[in-house]
Amino acid sequence: MSKTEWDIAVCGLNCAKCDLFAEAKCAGCRGPADRHWSASCKFLACARVKGLRYCFECDELPCDKLTAFASDGYEHHRITVENLKRIREIGLEAWLKQQESPSFCPGWTP
Repeated sequence: MSKTEWDIAVCGLNCAKCDLFAEAKCAGCRGPADRHWSASCKFLACARVKGLRYCFECDELPCDKLTAFASDGYEHHRITVENLKRIREIGLEAWLKQQESPSFCPGWTP
């Protein structure tokens, strides 16, 4: 999968690094709700209400929900706030260029 095909989630996760996305079990935040790993995702719902595509576009970054998510013990959740802050700083395209090739999210177990 090339970087141009990567899907960056509303919360800053790189879906290309997730087996669920790679195996088409989840279509990412912009896919159909019936193919989203968490159709009731609080970040996706919040962004839709605010008319945003990503949490980095929000004036409240990082909000309490995102901070709690980033500190739940999963390494790939921890980096969401870091990702979002960096994307806000340099832009999504520049951030994507800095990313390594996708690999399975560390610390996540189905």
